[in-house]
Amino acid sequence: MRRVTAGLLILILILSFSACGTKEEAKKLPKGATEDQANYPKREKNKFIENDNETGMIYNFTLDKYTTELNTMYEKLGGDYKEFPYKKWKKQSSENQSNGKIYNFYYLKSKYVTLTATEEDESRRLVNVGCGITVKKFNADENIKSKVMTICGIMAAVSGGYTSDEVNFFGNLFVDTISAKDNSFWYENCIYLYEKQKASNGESTILFRTMPAEKNIKSEWNLIDYKEYWFEKT
Repeated sequence: MRRVTAGLLILILILSFSACGTKEEAKKLPKGATEDQANYPKREKNKFIENDNETGMIYNFTLDKYTTELNTMYEKLGGDYKEFPYKKWKKQSSENQSNGKIYNFYYLKSKYVTLTATEEDESRRLVNVGCGITVKKFNADENIKSKVMTICGIMAAVSGGYTSDEVNFFGNLFVDTISAKDNSFWYENCIYLYEKQKASNGESTILFRTMPAEKNIKSEWNLIDYKEYWFEKT
């Protein structure tokens, strides 16, 4: 809470100095972000559209578009542009859900992780995206763990409409989901999840996943806003 207190103190001082000057002088005061606001990335592109699915929102892009943007950002940060080839996506299954729509489930195995994606069959737009790895591999090497969280950060930045400058922020957000009470967070109309699963071969796996959602979902699902969690930590 020290950051909040400091922010309020700065605001009070600015208002005090403004009151001492003329109206014309007050108009010339620059509008800058507070220290608190500067810590949080803002979405540059709106990639969400309303939908009648469980969360009330889906991504406004296809699997092809998502893969291209993922590779572009990955390469920009020093990775291999060919790490996630679109043609390597495999359709795992399809499911007819309660809203009467068919959803397709895809995965793509790469050198470090397995990417996942859920697609609305009718529109071909994505519902959620994920990044998975076996627990054994994740815990075996700190370099691999760091690589995985970077890819998770890229996944979140690309799908959410952010820039490559925000990759570390989202990588750290996913790290925090591991120890969070419900293994999930809310941030700017997106849900971020950490899940433990069992693969078909019996291996324990972990999956980091994100999906867009309407504002009312935050309270209905009792999700913790990442900003609130961040203040509790500092």
